[in-house]
Amino acid sequence: MSVARHAPHALPEHCPNCDAAVHGPYCAQCGQETVHELPTLHEFVHEYLHHYVAAEGKLVATVKLLILKPGQLTAEYLAGRRKRYVKPLPLYLTFSFLFFLLLGWSGMFTPLQVVHIDGKPVAHPAQALATIAASDADPDERRLLSFAAQVVGQLNQPESFAAFSEHLLHRLPYALFVLMPLFAAMCALAYRSRQQSYGVHLLFSLHLHAFAFIAFLVCLLPGIRSYAACAVAVLFVWLVVALRRVYGGRWWPQLARALFLAGTYALLCAVALGLVTLMSSGITLQAH
Repeated sequence: MSVARHAPHALPEHCPNCDAAVHGPYCAQCGQETVHELPTLHEFVHEYLHHYVAAEGKLVATVKLLILKPGQLTAEYLAGRRKRYVKPLPLYLTFSFLFFLLLGWSGMFTPLQVVHIDGKPVAHPAQALATIAASDADPDERRLLSFAAQVVGQLNQPESFAAFSEHLLHRLPYALFVLMPLFAAMCALAYRSRQQSYGVHLLFSLHLHAFAFIAFLVCLLPGIRSYAACAVAVLFVWLVVALRRVYGGRWWPQLARALFLAGTYALLCAVALGLVTLMSSGITLQAH
């Protein structure tokens, strides 16, 4: 950036950031620009595209390597070749944000009106649960089913379901962000004989989750949603190849470790999803 860009604006005497004396368009102490205008949408978009796509091509190069060569992005980072790629945490946050943004717009969160068995409508979910509760002989199970019928009936109302979806979508990113270090800990357990630092496993976990968001982001596109199972299979294959490329070793041990990691992590995700769903439904019922 040249001084001519700041010519129409008077330079301040001190840097707004660190209060050091100003002698030009950049602060000699902290490096921040000394003249600032009100940000616009165009400036935000231009800065992002300039830094990650156009000028250095970081985003394109990073995503290409992440998808086509599983684990190579982690290996590049560990080898010290970092400047040419997007950093792990911003990469994760970018695709996490895009995934949940598109998930909210996809219309996948809609209340169920009826239960279908063999393609035939049977009953409203709340009615089905109430019928089962009435026929159950165990008092505890009857109370639990009655409560579930009440929750389902309440959430089937448009306003309540909209509030529930909002709470759920708000909490899911945080739940996955908490689970990500747990996956790194699982990697540390699976490769404890390698005596690698936890940071290596966390780095691998960040790249794995970024790829997972890309895979499921594609599945949210119209006409591709029915291929979600294929995305799970692709994710598992990516995991096996990435484990071998990052940690080394023979294929069969990596496959066994991948099965352990995938199975355990799927169980943790299911538990986390259940807890987040219960929390969101409880908050929605209290509000209504």
